[in-house]
Amino acid sequence: MDPKTGRGVLWTVASFGANRVVTVMTTIVLARLLVPSDFGLFALATVVVNFVSYFSGMGLGNALVLGKDVERRVQGTLLSLLIVFGVVFAVALAAASPLIADLMRQPRLEEILFVIAGILSVTGANWFYDALLQKELAFRERFICQLARTIVYAVVALSLAAATDLGVWAMIAGFGAGHIANGVALLVLSPYLVRPTWDRAVAGEYLRTGSGFVLQGAVDFAQRNVDYVIVGRVLGTTQLGYYTLAFRQAELPFFAIGEPVVRVLFPSFAAMRHRELDTRSAYLTALRLMALASFPLAVILSGAADPFVEFFFGDKWLPMIGVLQVLGLWSLVRPIAHVIGWYLNAHGRAALVGRVALLLLAALGGALYVAADLGDIETVAWVMVGHSALGGAVLMVLAQRETAVAFGQQLRVLAGPAAGAAAAWLVSRGIADGTESLAPFVSLVAATAGGLLAYAGAVRLVAPGLMGDAAAKLRAAARRGPVAGEA
Repeated sequence: MDPKTGRGVLWTVASFGANRVVTVMTTIVLARLLVPSDFGLFALATVVVNFVSYFSGMGLGNALVLGKDVERRVQGTLLSLLIVFGVVFAVALAAASPLIADLMRQPRLEEILFVIAGILSVTGANWFYDALLQKELAFRERFICQLARTIVYAVVALSLAAATDLGVWAMIAGFGAGHIANGVALLVLSPYLVRPTWDRAVAGEYLRTGSGFVLQGAVDFAQRNVDYVIVGRVLGTTQLGYYTLAFRQAELPFFAIGEPVVRVLFPSFAAMRHRELDTRSAYLTALRLMALASFPLAVILSGAADPFVEFFFGDKWLPMIGVLQVLGLWSLVRPIAHVIGWYLNAHGRAALVGRVALLLLAALGGALYVAADLGDIETVAWVMVGHSALGGAVLMVLAQRETAVAFGQQLRVLAGPAAGAAAAWLVSRGIADGTESLAPFVSLVAATAGGLLAYAGAVRLVAPGLMGDAAAKLRAAARRGPVAGEA
């Protein structure tokens, strides 16, 4: 892989670390200033916003990253398309806001979506320049842009929540201010500015390329949000507030490692294909290292959920403990499936991945509705675990069929981290249960430390040398100096 890849991984993980620390601390403070129904309402608004965002991008950002030697005329056309689509979909959202509010049985959602539509109408250029930074492997600059959005959101939302009784509107105001800050930072830090142009042939070609990403993105969006919609509709916004906050914590391994790393791997795998290099060895290494880094976070979140919730969120959020225990297991598979899916995307199989995911989605929707109707939010979480495991297995089969990476090879590289995860869960859960009479902070620290030690011991036993090899790769990536032409 390009030497920029290693540094890109470090920058994207650092980006998550900084952004997530700010986000988690902001959420903790907001959780004490606001009520669960505010979080539930904001969660419903976020579902709709993410849905519109997936379609307004039309897969063009990923098509730009996947393209080879994309000249400025092509880039200008893509910028024009993204600006236009941003406005069109924002207008559609504003027009549909009354219908969406009725569908969700939440009248207050109408005015919230109308305001958010105004924010989204001016963010089309953000999509373009974010994709441009990704294509150029300029992940340091991308880190700064994302951090600007997160910090501005935190400052505005916390200030308004503490000083006023705006409730959910404090988070909406922070959302808008953060997007504006992100757009300004992207324009300032982009390696170059692109002038909007128009070429009908280019537009048609890239819309066709992006169609597979649109399908895949829409299905992925539905898979990640259909549980929110069903919980909110069947069980109400208070239960959705508990479920949402638990889900946000369970996503930590994915957003800490899975999403940042894949944003680097995707353009790197695509570049290897353009150079006609064999990507299979790099893919297996990425899969193994992803599991090694993400598995302990997932199982400790599950095993130590009780003291984690008590310490960070307080007594009024205790109903989310059971959900977090289950969703911690869901987060084991999510980063792994993400690597496999984007490996296939880099090989031009986005449409295939999207079609398969669509079939799995149909089963997921029905199962979630039954779980919510007959059970509770914990039952819904178990359905998500089953769907994630099945989806990961299917993607492994596709990787074998499309790129000749044996299914057994993929499983073998996960053996060491999987053994470590089992040991870490048992130890962290046992310590959390055994220290429940102590202060939540003490119990959390003990469960985390015990789980990490158990993880390291089991990995060393089952896969000797794996942790040393991973540390060597990390040191090598950190030591590499600037590459010629890199910003």
